[in-house]
Amino acid sequence: MANDSQKRSVPGPLRWAIRFLSLLLTLFFIWLLSFLLNDIGDLPGPDRYAIEKRHIPEEKQDAANELNAQLSGVEKQIKRQQEIQSTLNQSMSNAETALTKIADLQRLSIESGGEPSEVDRQAMEDARGRFYKAQDEYESANETITSLNGERHQLKESLSSRNKELERFRSEARAEYYTAQRSHELKIASYKLALVVPLLLLAAWLVKKKRGSIYQPFNGAALAATFWMTWLVMWDHFPRDFFKYIAILAAIGTLGAFLAWAIRSSAQPRRAMLLKRHREAYQNHRCPACDFPILRGAFRQAVWTKRGPKLHGDALGQAESSPYTCPACGERLFEKCGDCGEVTQTLLPHCSGCGRESEPAS
Repeated sequence: MANDSQKRSVPGPLRWAIRFLSLLLTLFFIWLLSFLLNDIGDLPGPDRYAIEKRHIPEEKQDAANELNAQLSGVEKQIKRQQEIQSTLNQSMSNAETALTKIADLQRLSIESGGEPSEVDRQAMEDARGRFYKAQDEYESANETITSLNGERHQLKESLSSRNKELERFRSEARAEYYTAQRSHELKIASYKLALVVPLLLLAAWLVKKKRGSIYQPFNGAALAATFWMTWLVMWDHFPRDFFKYIAILAAIGTLGAFLAWAIRSSAQPRRAMLLKRHREAYQNHRCPACDFPILRGAFRQAVWTKRGPKLHGDALGQAESSPYTCPACGERLFEKCGDCGEVTQTLLPHCSGCGRESEPAS
């Protein structure tokens, strides 16, 4: 019976399909976790309006609002008087034009030896009256604007004094709000980490515990998704100056873990890795223990190069049915099977003759 830990040969399309589905599953895990984290992030935070209302005296705020309303009213009156002045300017311009034209007509009449008619004299008086009236009203509007400007200046001075007093209360309210907001963000971050960190540790434990399982892609997808979301939570909620230390420590820890795994795998390889090395060594006709060429059978008189052995023509048909020991390290590489007597590889788990399973040498 074949060993379950031995890696099976998987067709290429199926292998790529498994990788693609694993990646897709990772993205869906990230999507699900983002929904949960967004719901946590929607928890209500401190109420800025309530904090300001608690710090700013209501009577002082009402007084400032009243001054603002009065200032707005004065601004509207000034604007209205300026509009009136604009209309009066147009009226004076029209009257002045009429006076000039009537005076020209009268001058022409006198030059021709006649006298100005009564109609012309009346038109002249009417135009002169409209001009003087518009000028008087313009000056009156100007006096009103001057008075309103003085009132506006006083209101601005009072309002500025009130705002300086209110700013002190607002600064206290802002300080309390920012402190409360920061506390709320840290609370949200702790809730998010309380969700993703246990899932990250569970996924890491499953990846390590279920190593070699056919369902390992599920565990790997969960580990990748939880690791990514943990990283995002830390990036969003921790200060940048503090986050750089977390990032470098995490990178050192991750690289250190991979380095330790690589060293352990090299010094004390797992059984599946060890069998893989043995298979590759036998296929290349090299000793799995010391990498010395296996000088057996047709390869006894071969010339070994970097590309492999070069066989002589008369050596191609030679076969070897006797036990063999590596002359370089003394490792027993071929021995007879205890059941069928066939000479088989001692560092592989099955007899090449009868298929009997045995524990290979380490």
